[in-house]
Amino acid sequence: MKIDSAKKCDIMVRNKRKWHPKFIEYTKFIAKHPNYNGIPEKYKNDGSVRWVVTGNSKLGKERAYWWDKQVKNLNVSNRAEVARKIHPKELNGMKPCQTCGKELSINYIYPNKNTLKKINELSPISFDSYDKSIIKIFKILKSIIGNNIYIKFREIFKIPSNINDDEKSFLNYIIKNRIKLSPGVMSNAPDRFDGFHSYNACCREKEDTGRNKDNLKRYTQDRRAYENWAEGNWNLANRLMGEYKRYEEEIICPMCGKKARVTADHIGPISLGFTHRAQFNPLCKSCNSAKNNRMTLDDVKILIQAEKQGNTVISWHSKKLWDHLKTEINSDDDALKLSKIMRSHIHNVLCVFAIINESKHFIFLKQFLKPEYSFYDYKFKDFDPLKLENLKIISNPISNKNKKKNAERYIRISQESLEEYLLKKNRKQKYSKDDAISLKIEELIENLDIQEYDKGKELLNEIITKLSEKAISMFHSQP
Repeated sequence: MKIDSAKKCDIMVRNKRKWHPKFIEYTKFIAKHPNYNGIPEKYKNDGSVRWVVTGNSKLGKERAYWWDKQVKNLNVSNRAEVARKIHPKELNGMKPCQTCGKELSINYIYPNKNTLKKINELSPISFDSYDKSIIKIFKILKSIIGNNIYIKFREIFKIPSNINDDEKSFLNYIIKNRIKLSPGVMSNAPDRFDGFHSYNACCREKEDTGRNKDNLKRYTQDRRAYENWAEGNWNLANRLMGEYKRYEEEIICPMCGKKARVTADHIGPISLGFTHRAQFNPLCKSCNSAKNNRMTLDDVKILIQAEKQGNTVISWHSKKLWDHLKTEINSDDDALKLSKIMRSHIHNVLCVFAIINESKHFIFLKQFLKPEYSFYDYKFKDFDPLKLENLKIISNPISNKNKKKNAERYIRISQESLEEYLLKKNRKQKYSKDDAISLKIEELIENLDIQEYDKGKELLNEIITKLSEKAISMFHSQP
């Protein structure tokens, strides 16, 4: 489609935002395209495209029904995948921004912020966010630094050794698995006709007031909590992490003794099955990164003490394993061994969750998520990362559109993480060798197929118990 950028229009959306001419032409093309046949009330009485609807309105619900029918018809996981799948091939995956007209891809082809920073550290030239795809960046860097690019990209994108050092293999692996990549525009069905936000990533910070720099400093969303299906008040924990991010003063790091900006280190890593709770160690960035998901004996003692004080520190799917082994940890070596065992266990749990989701039973898994935590706002008084005993937390229930979007985002990321989990090599291997567990998983799916959710929950608990027993046995068999 060739868009005439010379055309002008004074169409305004509800917030008086002026639409760019390229975007106006795009809306007309999309509305006429056969891929969107059947969407209710395409046009207003004046003949213009009814691009925006409110999700909770009568028309919004009718359009939501249309999108959900496409999910089933196309055999995909969610509306976002439908939006990408039906986007006209004539556009090559490109969509103009409503605000500035810049065309960005709807697909996951751009390095995310942290990944781009790492790329720029190795590059003699600096790349801007959403300016070039990972394909173009790779080709440019290869022409500058030669075959050394394979070593650098293998490290940045954690590319496994079985992937050959050739351009096609590297790029196929990165793009297919969406490793550390972002799309140029996020999905938003049924609120927008094409299923995407009207503004692209180029104007997201300006148009989405919740994402301006000051607000982002206050609110750090830790995706790992969603990706690892961690229990705990994720909203409160995220808010407190934002306070660490906003804290400007340098501290003496308790681990290395150097003066540096503070970061929030989980006491009980969520990647090992612990809860995402508002309790952190203040560490410098280097020590936090070096510690990664390894526990020390002191960490285990702190977690046990927190439990004695009535706090929940471990998520339900890892509780049996933790309860059985926590009293057997007597040294840092024991704590490290426990860390490895718990990481193996949470891997197996996520594999089971991923198979349930792959079998189209995410609705069953949703009962283990807590979107209701989103509908509270938190403020803090007397925040000092070294004197957290003085911290005062003020909570207020609140219900607005942003809070609802935050709850939906939490659910969406939790599901998307499962969709991506089994894509990586050998992710099914560990539990598939156990016939008893495999049979239980088959029985679970059969019960979910006939919506026997109570029986399904009972079977899932049996599977988690068997996985825990295998992990306990593994712990005791290791020196």
